[in-house]
Amino acid sequence: MKKLLILTLIAGTFTATAANAQSSQTAMAEPAKESAKPQSTAAAQNPNTDKAAMLEKMKEQFKPGMMAKTGLTAAQVDRVLEINLEMRMTAARELRDLNEADRSARIAELKAEKQKKFSEIPLTADQIKSVDDFYAEFARNNPPKGH
Repeated sequence: MKKLLILTLIAGTFTATAANAQSSQTAMAEPAKESAKPQSTAAAQNPNTDKAAMLEKMKEQFKPGMMAKTGLTAAQVDRVLEINLEMRMTAARELRDLNEADRSARIAELKAEKQKKFSEIPLTADQIKSVDDFYAEFARNNPPKGH
């Protein structure tokens, strides 16, 4: 009987210790969340700053290679990158809460919209295909991190 009482007491101690450890970790994480809020609020107030910085980074990363492999002019590549960033941001915002069927349908709509915008640059069908091929090759050579 004494052994059962001692084992119960030890098990209760472990349970209480684990619960306290988790609650103190949660409490320590709360200030980090609070300090992160003003940043996201600032970004929400001026999303163009982040978008402009992302666009510049994309231009540095993709422009020379895209011009060489697709034969597009600098102005055409700039517009392609702008459209691509715009569509990616729209997809990230809109696809987040959709179920799989709605997500697939919306992705198809976004792809069609992107192709339409590419043709309005104006790009020919061959140029659009070369841009698609460029991005496909980039994706093959640079798999997503963590996969």
